[in-house]
Amino acid sequence: MRVLHVIARMNVGGTATYLANLIHGLEKLGVENLLVMGNVPKGEAEDSVVTLLKYQRVESLSRELSFSDDRKARQEIEAAIAAFKPDLVHTHTFKAGFLVRMRKRDIPVVHSFHGHHLYDPEFGFVKRNVLNFLERRLAPRAKYLVTIGKRVRDELLGVGIGKAAQYVSIAPGIAPMELVNGSSVRKRFGFGGDETLVVWLGRFTEVKRPDRVVEIARLVPEVRFVMAGGGEMLEAVKKSAPSNVTFVGFQDKNEMWSIADLALCTSDSEGMPLALIEAQMAGVPVVSTDVGSVAEIVIDGVTGRLGSRSAEDLAEKLRWVIAEIDKSDALSKASREHAEREFSSDVMAKAHKDLYQRVLDKVAR
Repeated sequence: MRVLHVIARMNVGGTATYLANLIHGLEKLGVENLLVMGNVPKGEAEDSVVTLLKYQRVESLSRELSFSDDRKARQEIEAAIAAFKPDLVHTHTFKAGFLVRMRKRDIPVVHSFHGHHLYDPEFGFVKRNVLNFLERRLAPRAKYLVTIGKRVRDELLGVGIGKAAQYVSIAPGIAPMELVNGSSVRKRFGFGGDETLVVWLGRFTEVKRPDRVVEIARLVPEVRFVMAGGGEMLEAVKKSAPSNVTFVGFQDKNEMWSIADLALCTSDSEGMPLALIEAQMAGVPVVSTDVGSVAEIVIDGVTGRLGSRSAEDLAEKLRWVIAEIDKSDALSKASREHAEREFSSDVMAKAHKDLYQRVLDKVAR
């Protein structure tokens, strides 16, 4: 079986990790893969996982819309399809899905939503409705639509994108964490051994709401907030942050989860964020906004707490988790057991291969 994956960019973050884990898992199952990808925009960094994958770069492909560049990118994607001769094309996120599904084709297509645009503040009313219109038109040109959470599926169906029978929900898979000596990492960054560290790891973009971390930090001054990552909002957030917030830039996730007492997610919109799965796999409880399919990762009151988009509410949930951590390691144990049971990369890869085979069996009839 030969599968060609297409994505606009492989920026540092959950989607790149997800796709790399998927491709590695499929390779172990005997699937031959080729990743066709574009470039990351200014202000973002390409994920190092790319170096471990077989890929083909499309220089004109990026997340931004550009009539001339998108036309060139589409031609290059078509050339890659013709040269690789895949049995199936798997597109990831809107831009790649749009360029591949612009026309009907003999080769079957599967499209993955790694979250969605419905609550992303980057998209205003007009842009959101245009995307909804396009996704409704494009949906019939995919044999299946994959979501990484059931809630994401339900929200897309709620605005008329695709049919229920097209959707398949497959939980993301995470490779085992390679944790390190947390004491030495804390020492390197100047953090005290007994200091409670709340780690926020992500892109400094509007949808991730890094500014909300600053609000929470002001409400919980006795706790150290560690913000790892980069993006266009970084400098603005730095200027407004109180003294109990430390910015560490792009860091190795294994090191960050090795020093974390608690993981924090403040997003307005998410699919099923891999960073939270990674945190729990490392035994780190989570406090997060209850958005997208986060509730399928975090069991409220068992592996962490879910809250509203209110900084006050999240601060209250954070205090609750810290109090529980001080009492026992029950949250940590439950977090690790839940993540290892539900989010295996091998299970994710097998689910995708089974889906591909189902598609190819239908085509062959």
